[in-house]
Amino acid sequence: MTERERLLEEFDDAYFALLMEGVANKEGEQLIALNEMLQDNPEAEVPESVDKRCLETIDRHFAKEQRRIGLRKAGKVLRLAAVIMGISVLLFTSAFALSEDFRVATLNLMLTVTERYTQFDINNSDGNSVQASPKGNQAGFAYFQNAEIGWVPEGFECTESVPDILARFENEQGEYFLVSIVSGHGTMRVDTENPESLEHITVNGYEGLCTVKYGEVSITLADLENDLYIGVDASSGLSVDTTKKIAENILIL
Repeated sequence: MTERERLLEEFDDAYFALLMEGVANKEGEQLIALNEMLQDNPEAEVPESVDKRCLETIDRHFAKEQRRIGLRKAGKVLRLAAVIMGISVLLFTSAFALSEDFRVATLNLMLTVTERYTQFDINNSDGNSVQASPKGNQAGFAYFQNAEIGWVPEGFECTESVPDILARFENEQGEYFLVSIVSGHGTMRVDTENPESLEHITVNGYEGLCTVKYGEVSITLADLENDLYIGVDASSGLSVDTTKKIAENILIL
């Protein structure tokens, strides 16, 4: 662009701005005059009934918004209450009434339920826990010295392991499951925030929870006798029944 073209372009912009300023001033004067005329004309006053309806409409709108906020907060509280009630009913109702052994075990298992998770706490007053005992290189004890994984679905192989803590199995399709066995001296948290399903299960005498979220299955069991947490977590490709079968075939020695 030449200097002449640049100057012409700036001139056009400035000229257009001046024209628009004149139009704005003229329209502003007309609006001011119209406003004064309306103020001097009693018939132009907004009727009180219209004004009242407008205020009522505004009040209804804000009241509706407040109700929505209140319902959202109440919904969170009710969802949390439902999880607490569901876990309490599932975990304690029948067995606590029928079994003295379970009654003692229940007193040694504390559950803390929040909106996002359920926390297991084992209170083992006797201080008993499983002591690892080396078993050589036997296949059944390849991952845990104090436990045996008795069944693995066909096509799955161990791809990662942390001795006496964790073993991960995977197949060619990328489906996987994890088996974990950890000390009960600490706490164990289970994600129970808006699960697709939440179920109390008893596996080999161990009480626990089975949750399904985003299609993934998670089983957490509390072995109160041996002071251990047993976990089986499976990807969305594995069913609840398959995951339960894996848990059922974990033998604590």
